[in-house]
Amino acid sequence: MAGGGPVCGEREDARTAYWRFLRWWAAVAGLAFQGGRSAVAAADDVLVVIDIDARKLTVYRNGRPVKTYPVAAGRPGEPSPVGEWRVTDIAHWPGGPFGARWFGLSTPWGSYGIHGTNNPGSIGTYASLGCIRMFNEDVMTLDDLVKVGTPVKITGTTEVYYKLPVYRRGAVGQDVVLLQLALRAVGFDPGVADGVYGGATEQAVTGAEWWFGLDPDGVADAALQRLVGFRP
Repeated sequence: MAGGGPVCGEREDARTAYWRFLRWWAAVAGLAFQGGRSAVAAADDVLVVIDIDARKLTVYRNGRPVKTYPVAAGRPGEPSPVGEWRVTDIAHWPGGPFGARWFGLSTPWGSYGIHGTNNPGSIGTYASLGCIRMFNEDVMTLDDLVKVGTPVKITGTTEVYYKLPVYRRGAVGQDVVLLQLALRAVGFDPGVADGVYGGATEQAVTGAEWWFGLDPDGVADAALQRLVGFRP
C-alpha cells in the first residue's frame, strides 16, 4: 500500500492490521477477477466525477451524464482525495464494511476507493475514512460502466492546503494536487492533477516563473505559490 497512508474502512479500528489486510486482499482479488489487467487499460469514453461537497457521484459517457448516485465522503480529519485519478483494481465482496464492490483509486499517498457499505444510513453524509461510499445496489451497477483504467475526478473542498514552504520534484500529496490545479487555472498545464510533482509539474512551474519574472528553476517557492493563487 502507498506509504502506509489512510486505509478505507467503516469502523474506528479501520487502521488495524486486520483492516489493512482486507484492503490488501481487495487489491489482489480485484486483479484476479480481471485477469491481471493493469491500470493503464483503456477507459473508453467513460468519466466518473465525484462532488464531495454535494456528496454525489456522476458517470459521464461522451461528456453526457448517464447516472448520478448519492455517496458518503470523508469525515472531518479524514478528507476524500481531491484530484484526477484512475481505477486501479476492482473487487467483488459478499458484504461487510466494503459492501458488494470495491473500485480502488490511484492516489499516491494512501489507499482510497469507491465501495459499498454495510452502513446505508451514512450515505449523503461525511462519514468515511476518505473513501467514497455508495449504496450496495448502486455500487454494483458500476460494474457495467467502469473498469480498470477509467478516469475518476474528485472535486470539492478539502481540509489539506499548502503544507511546505517550497515544493519541488518528488513532492507527493493532496497539497501538490492543489498546486497543480492552481497552475492550470492561470494557464500553465501540469498535466494530470495526480498529486505527484513530476516533470510536467516542474515544467509548468518553470513556465510560470518565466512569466512572472522569477528565477526559472522549476521549484515552487512561496513567491510563485502566491502569484498563482495557491498560497494567500
